[in-house]
Amino acid sequence: MNNVFCKVHRRLLAATCSAALLISASTGASACTSFVIKAKDDGRVYGRTMEFGFETESTVSMVPRGFEFTATTGLSDPMVWQAKYAVIGMNAIKDDTMIVDGINEEGLAGGALYFPGFASYPEPTQDKASSSLGPLNFLAWVLTSFATVDEVRDALASVQIVAIENTELKEVPPLHFTLHDRSGKSIVIEPVNGELKVYDNPLGVMTNSPGFDWHLINLRNYVNLSPVNAGEKQVLDGEVVSLGQGSGMLGLPGDSTPPSRFVRASAFVSTVEMRETAEENLHVATHMLNNFDIPKGFIRPNAEKAGAPELPDYTQWSVMANLADATYFVRDQDALSFNSVSFDDFDLDGSDIRSLVPPTTDPFEPLVKAEGSRP
Repeated sequence: MNNVFCKVHRRLLAATCSAALLISASTGASACTSFVIKAKDDGRVYGRTMEFGFETESTVSMVPRGFEFTATTGLSDPMVWQAKYAVIGMNAIKDDTMIVDGINEEGLAGGALYFPGFASYPEPTQDKASSSLGPLNFLAWVLTSFATVDEVRDALASVQIVAIENTELKEVPPLHFTLHDRSGKSIVIEPVNGELKVYDNPLGVMTNSPGFDWHLINLRNYVNLSPVNAGEKQVLDGEVVSLGQGSGMLGLPGDSTPPSRFVRASAFVSTVEMRETAEENLHVATHMLNNFDIPKGFIRPNAEKAGAPELPDYTQWSVMANLADATYFVRDQDALSFNSVSFDDFDLDGSDIRSLVPPTTDPFEPLVKAEGSRP
């Protein structure tokens, strides 16, 4: 399971040469963490947490094939597309079609994470209306349109993400994106200097700012970490031994900053015991996600800070996805266990998006009991 902590800082304006916009955030959501773990049968589990500073009331969205989306760019004759693939995911805000995490029926999964201070979009222009997407449209376009990471990479030149303020968030959402498919390929997409930068992601890990390439370099500061306990050491005329288990990971950062979470998630991904199947790895991912859960009060805004007030981040929901069978698992902030949603739970060729509120029930029980009903 992936842990993704999102926290939105204050809004930072900044115009660089050709109308690119540097964005930070004021709503509070840049403590997100995500990851992928592999099983011996080559199956993969994706996991993430979602943190925010106010109640988003996100619900599970089930998008059928053929559903028509319209880009929210404020331009006339905006980009319109129909879903080629059905999608199960989490929306940004209750009863909205803006998907910020999910998986499609072909096993392509991923999420949108906050990227404050570094996201940079061009301004929307009418001459590019038919190929422009708002930041919160992008993931829905990807998951409903493509089956693999390679297909996404090849299609990126045909669209641009533009600077459009979201009315509910009252800002231009600063986002970057993590994507994973059944073949094991993973990429990170970051809007920087008005362009979409694409990085291969062999670790399958992503958090928030700064950029993905910086996080990879920062890992070099932790090459000493090991799952193997440190041995005894001779000091002067005596012998010193560690006080307990875990001494090989001494120095692993435990705070909730994006760089520390990236290092910690990478340490988990590279050391956890590989299970036989992806289904078994769901339990492993659950343990990993618990390490990135942020309760209310652990992160608090600086009351003395000038400008727009920040909001305290806390974990709103956590999700997992089994890429092999395209099953999605959701845990609400007040739940102790996950509920499952699969593509057998709704009509893939229906006409409307179904929306379900994640309940608190037994581990891995179906979220959808029967068509048209809730648990």
